[in-house]
Amino acid sequence: MKYRLTREADTHITEILRSTNKLFGAKQVQTYSKIISDGVKIIADDPHRPSTTAREDLRDGVRSLHLELVSKRRHSASHLIYFKEMQGTKGEKEVVILGVLHEHMEPRRRLIRALRRNED
Repeated sequence: MKYRLTREADTHITEILRSTNKLFGAKQVQTYSKIISDGVKIIADDPHRPSTTAREDLRDGVRSLHLELVSKRRHSASHLIYFKEMQGTKGEKEVVILGVLHEHMEPRRRLIRALRRNED
């Protein structure tokens, strides 16, 4: 399925990778960038796969995927991808990546703009 990143998601990813570079170096940026990219591809392939979680507390249809499940190593990734399946401009289904947040961040407050901008 086709996917697209919101401005917020793009900003989140840029900030995550910048912080990763500062804390852990360029090699870890490459590793984490691949984990994020693989996570987005997994979601696009099957947005309702069992490893995703319904996040109806945020908005109907919103789901999340913990990147630790993508890396397949415990404690190797600490971010979640938040997304929603929607109708694209030409009527096709698409996955909208709303944001990528650290597991300790409160998603409701940080995703509100992306959720409002991408209402059905």
